[in-house]
Amino acid sequence: MRRLSIVFTLPFALAACVGDPPGGGDDGVDAGGDVDAAPDPGALTVSGRTLDYFTATPLDGVLLATEGMTPASSDSSDATGAYELAVPPGSVFYASASRTNYRPTRSAPIRVTDQSLPMTDLTIVSVNDSRRQYASLGLTPTAGRAVLFGLLIRNNGTPLEGVPLADITLVDALNAPVGLGPYFFGANGDLVSNATLAVSTAFDGKARVGFLDVPPGTYTLKVNYTTGGGGGGGGGGGGGGTPQIRTYEIPVEAIADGATLAATGGGDDDMTPPPGARTFTTDVHPRLQKAANGGLGCANCHTALGTAALLQFDLPVAAAHEAIMGRPGVVNPPAQAALSLLLTKPLYEDPPNHPNATFLTTLDPDYIVIMEWIQQGAPL
Repeated sequence: MRRLSIVFTLPFALAACVGDPPGGGDDGVDAGGDVDAAPDPGALTVSGRTLDYFTATPLDGVLLATEGMTPASSDSSDATGAYELAVPPGSVFYASASRTNYRPTRSAPIRVTDQSLPMTDLTIVSVNDSRRQYASLGLTPTAGRAVLFGLLIRNNGTPLEGVPLADITLVDALNAPVGLGPYFFGANGDLVSNATLAVSTAFDGKARVGFLDVPPGTYTLKVNYTTGGGGGGGGGGGGGGTPQIRTYEIPVEAIADGATLAATGGGDDDMTPPPGARTFTTDVHPRLQKAANGGLGCANCHTALGTAALLQFDLPVAAAHEAIMGRPGVVNPPAQAALSLLLTKPLYEDPPNHPNATFLTTLDPDYIVIMEWIQQGAPL
């Protein structure tokens, strides 16, 4: 078996199962630290119900707010659990949920392209249910620590089964393990001991993993899986060729006494781009267009009539390249590629310095392509 180090980050959350239970200038890339001009926040919506993570019961009075866009969007669920968040197109963000007797819960990332997302349910973890996870394992919760629950999905949307505990880790920036776990969810819908369940297994159509007592901070959930050769927990399901071990790397953030939800999957097995020569014409310009045109949504604002009209991305290829290269700081010399505003502005951060995020982390495949293009001298 050949091991292939391929990194995946989840660029979106699946509709109806988010965290599944059961500057100076108005051009959008100013050189200062000011927040850029915002797109129309009411252009699209994300809507659905707020549900209890363990019982899937609709909940009213859940306060919701987005993380990763400015201005933030917020709502409170009604008596049926229904909510609606207004969001700009071409956005990737998190939704935070809070309610009395529930842990503040952070969703898996949600990506909006050019269309609204209806039937996108958001779940929230109760204090009592989270305590039960500790009790079922004979553990005592530590004040100020978080719980993390991850949905294990293949790239084709089916449960990611057959992954051993040793292939799932939660690590800090130094690759050191944090928290207690992993533990898999069993048939009763709660975490079970490692002696009871040692490989990921689907119950009621879902394979899930959990970590307890996670200190507040930013971490990476790593899940190794086998693909190719027609076996293992392949990300895309089936396929020939030599078996390869690949890795999902999911950025997660834990908050004190909170709950963080995450999910694997959401891409093709070959979504990490192969190395090679990059050009603006072939690799960058197409990514800067609206999602409806196959891009990342940048041209929703960076267009003649958009809020970032001073730097248009939807111009003809040569004109767009000239505009980008002629604006200081947008594309830096190769040695300072990572500081280019074309990369830093749409990168997720809290609070955001851009109206919306396009890249969750520097491991995003599209971020990597643009980075390589800049490192190669940003050729047309």
